[in-house]
Amino acid sequence: MKDYQVGEMHITADGAELYFHSPRAGGKGQFDIWVSRNVDGEWQPPENVEAVNTQETEGWPFISQDGTELWFTRTYMGSPAVYRSTKVNGVWQEPQLIVSQFAGEPTLDNEGNLYFVHHFFNAAGEMVEADIYVALKR
Repeated sequence: MKDYQVGEMHITADGAELYFHSPRAGGKGQFDIWVSRNVDGEWQPPENVEAVNTQETEGWPFISQDGTELWFTRTYMGSPAVYRSTKVNGVWQEPQLIVSQFAGEPTLDNEGNLYFVHHFFNAAGEMVEADIYVALKR
């Protein structure tokens, strides 16, 4: 049995897919987003979600209630940022930058409001604080 580093898992509302980030072999970058599908009660080997991954770090995935939006964190200009990819005809699309600079770990509530963590760093580059923010859907 192989050991894998796995973090921040999110299961879709219908229980059919499990998204997570990992630096496992076969990825595009440092950490990538992967998906495992539940087929007849058995989780299948993970697949790289290639459409959203780059040579940078992607992680902390969140899938919208209807399964059509993948929200995640990616390194942008040296700091975390929130991205969103939409699923069209079963295929994840090129992600869009939603919140840049020191924002990450996105989550949505049932009304579509976006919650994320904003990280504060000191001059030495050490994180000194992290606060939760909300962007209300209009």
